[in-house]
Amino acid sequence: MASNSPAVSVVVSAHNSSAFIGAAVESVLSQTLLDLEVIVVDDGSTDGTMEILRCYHDGRLRVVRQENQGSAGAGNTGIRLARGAYIGFLDGDDVWRKTKLARHVELLQEHPELDLTFSWSRLMNEAGQEMSLHSRHWRGPISAEELFVDFVIANNSSVVVRRAALDQTGGLDPELPRYCDMDLYLKILLLRPGNACAIPEELTLYRRRRGQLSRDCAAMNAEWERMIEKFERLAPEAAARGKRQARSNQSRYFAFLVYESRDYSGALRWLSRAFRYCPSRFLAEKRSWQLGAAASAGVLLPAAIHQSLERIARVS
Repeated sequence: MASNSPAVSVVVSAHNSSAFIGAAVESVLSQTLLDLEVIVVDDGSTDGTMEILRCYHDGRLRVVRQENQGSAGAGNTGIRLARGAYIGFLDGDDVWRKTKLARHVELLQEHPELDLTFSWSRLMNEAGQEMSLHSRHWRGPISAEELFVDFVIANNSSVVVRRAALDQTGGLDPELPRYCDMDLYLKILLLRPGNACAIPEELTLYRRRRGQLSRDCAAMNAEWERMIEKFERLAPEAAARGKRQARSNQSRYFAFLVYESRDYSGALRWLSRAFRYCPSRFLAEKRSWQLGAAASAGVLLPAAIHQSLERIARVS
């Protein structure tokens, strides 16, 4: 990198994010780590996203507009333009806490063996209010096989990677639009052992909003299977050991998506599939029992009672 290059490049992907892009950009510009650049890729927005971005006059901010290419295309554009030794990813509707980049860069500089770092995430609602839900609190290093089995990184906005490692992977795969981030991180973890680690702090705020989560679980599952095939080519032994549990965990995730859309019978069907893939590990997971109980209650109880129980569970 040139001597005037920033320490960190932050790639912000935005598509019709006018309601949220301001909060996302401001959360980066207000980081305690000042040596950064922000590359916002407006991926063919048709709302007021560009008008909001034009209001910012910060020399660290660069805005690029392109025809819609999906999340992988937007991310790859940002990566090509990035000049930093480290690259962080932020989706246009998420937010970072002020110390996020400082914590990631500190860990990467102290541990040159690390190529990828990720923080824990706290969920927030559409209005930006923090919720009681959070990503799985993974601690310490993680291998490609462990990440394949259970995607504890949880979302794209939680990750900061070493640019030198990213350049070896070929970037985001546009043929896997829903799983391009997971595919990328698996490729990075396969570069060398012991090169990824969690930061045990909730430094990322992941926004849950209407219309965000795909409910077409059949299409998602088909793409998931294509990603498994790709991982099998890259790491056949790890894939063979982990794919039954990976399919079980992914089926439970689909059950959660279907549950969120109030299809409780459909959630139970996905949970049944998750159980069949890996019965012992499925039954050992607290989250399997919690989701199973919630979906069963949704089938058996009147809607008003079920929703009251949900509200109590989220507060407790």
